[in-house]
Amino acid sequence: MLKKLLQTHEKLESLNQYQRWVIVVGSAFPAMAASYVALQNDGDVLIGLFMFYVPVVLSVVLLGMVETAVLTGVLALIAMINLLSVGQPVWMLGLFLASLALNYYLWFTWTEESDIKAFQLKKTFEEFELSITDLRLAHEKTELSYQANQIKIQRYTALNELARSLALTFKTQDVVKLLIETISKTFMVPGGVYSLLLFDSSVGKEMHAVRYSVDTEMEVRLNRERLHADNPFNAWVIAQKKPLVIHDASSDFRFQNIPEESRVQSLVAGPLMGGHELMGLIRMESSAVNAFRQEDARLLSNFCDLGTVSLEHVALYHQTIELATIDGLTGLYVVRYYKDRVRDEIFRALEHKFSLCVMMIDVDHFKKYNDNYGHLIGDKVLKLVAQILKDSVRVVDLVSRYGGEEFSVLLVKTPMEGALQVAERIRQKVQEQEIDVAGQKTGVTVSIGLAELNAGFKDAEAFIDLADQGLYRAKAEGRNRVCLAKSGRDHE
Repeated sequence: MLKKLLQTHEKLESLNQYQRWVIVVGSAFPAMAASYVALQNDGDVLIGLFMFYVPVVLSVVLLGMVETAVLTGVLALIAMINLLSVGQPVWMLGLFLASLALNYYLWFTWTEESDIKAFQLKKTFEEFELSITDLRLAHEKTELSYQANQIKIQRYTALNELARSLALTFKTQDVVKLLIETISKTFMVPGGVYSLLLFDSSVGKEMHAVRYSVDTEMEVRLNRERLHADNPFNAWVIAQKKPLVIHDASSDFRFQNIPEESRVQSLVAGPLMGGHELMGLIRMESSAVNAFRQEDARLLSNFCDLGTVSLEHVALYHQTIELATIDGLTGLYVVRYYKDRVRDEIFRALEHKFSLCVMMIDVDHFKKYNDNYGHLIGDKVLKLVAQILKDSVRVVDLVSRYGGEEFSVLLVKTPMEGALQVAERIRQKVQEQEIDVAGQKTGVTVSIGLAELNAGFKDAEAFIDLADQGLYRAKAEGRNRVCLAKSGRDHE
């Protein structure tokens, strides 16, 4: 009953002001008829007015249309009883019932129209809400797309800046540091571990670098299991030579036998491929499942490609420097680079007042030996002498192939007495060497000129020329000896 009253209230509330007045006036008609009849039969019309108009007005003003409709129905019933009690003719009763039926018919018709309008309005409102929802979803999607694009822009900006920095980097360790730092700052995965493993074939060992987070310093860690080439994840990348992406290692059948303490949950690794040669790998890992997405793997692949190019660039740079400073046959410094270094050492020796000696060395009768046994044997002799020179001096000393069969050695922080001992040791070692040529034992000797720096020398060529004068004396006095420039002391 309460539900029906609520529905009636909603219908009445949907009526406009004109429709409400029609219902009120229509409902008042029977009571007016009853009052009229009562007046004709000497009744009191004020009773009818009090029974209908006053409650109806109060109901409309104080209670609203629903309560007024209920009250009107009660009063109409009383009016009908009044008509029947006074014995009015049938037409009067019929008129009352007809007016009552017409009133409620109009009320029903108008409320039905109001229901349709309310339904249409509700439907329009729902469609409007759906449109707003679609717009909100579209906005959120656009916002997410914008944020994703911003992240991509930031990442590829970092990649571009890294490329610029690496173009000015000429040391392998600097390349490693730049790569690891940029990768860790670019991805910033919570709890992420970023590793780089390089294979240095020239020295037959592995270089390892790992950076654990943005706010820690890059460290070199050689004893961590994850940085070994035989680590299961690393071994897979090394064997397959292609990227590895793992969203949940616990459900990956390829790595079920990994010890629990060594297990990671998410991992992305990419190889550093120099052509068909594997130079190393870069690896990102996390203890969380699904920490990396497929686009992270693609971006890491770009970092790997850039790292490979940079490492090749560094190798090419050092190779170029080596070709410019190292003699291809003997592995000794070339003359131009050697003279620059001698000039620097002269300045240092004069500034700090320490001893500096230089020797010029020439293979005796090398042209004749070369003509007799051929250039290949001659090259072998030059390599042998060069190796003796390198083995006879310290790492800080400089050894150069000065030209043809001539060599020069700069002995740093070495007085003349020590230089004489080194020169004599070199001469004896060369003399003791036996060179096998088609079963025939041959040998060579060297002549050595030696000079010591003094305050009057500030030019590298003048200093070397002084030792060259000692070499000329050694040759003139019979070769296979050490002679001092501007000194009478000889050693045979």
